[in-house]
Amino acid sequence: MNDQTWNSPGALAGATEAGIQSSADYNYSMPELQAIARRFSDALAQFEPDDRLTVLESAHEFLRAGMPIVLFGSLMEEAAFWADRASRAERKAYGLACFNRYTPQEKAAFFAYVQQGMPHE
Repeated sequence: MNDQTWNSPGALAGATEAGIQSSADYNYSMPELQAIARRFSDALAQFEPDDRLTVLESAHEFLRAGMPIVLFGSLMEEAAFWADRASRAERKAYGLACFNRYTPQEKAAFFAYVQQGMPHE
């Protein structure tokens, strides 16, 4: 995302999620990430304290992956593509919502599948 997107009120009017890049698309070093986070924090500090949460929520809404949709390829490929771009909150929300709708048999099969890939202590 470039400065024009953040600084121009009309820049988002025609934006599509396909044009938005996630931080996973970049190879930042830890010092670079810390500098970016510092600049973001400094900018956020310019807002009134009561407005900061609204700004953060707006930024999250703009940057989030949105609803998973199937466009091409297999369902699992699309799910993995979406999960790579989703925030932790989105992955948790969709994952838990799906899990809560599983039948008891589906939950057992899911647990068995997940435990196969987890190291045993």
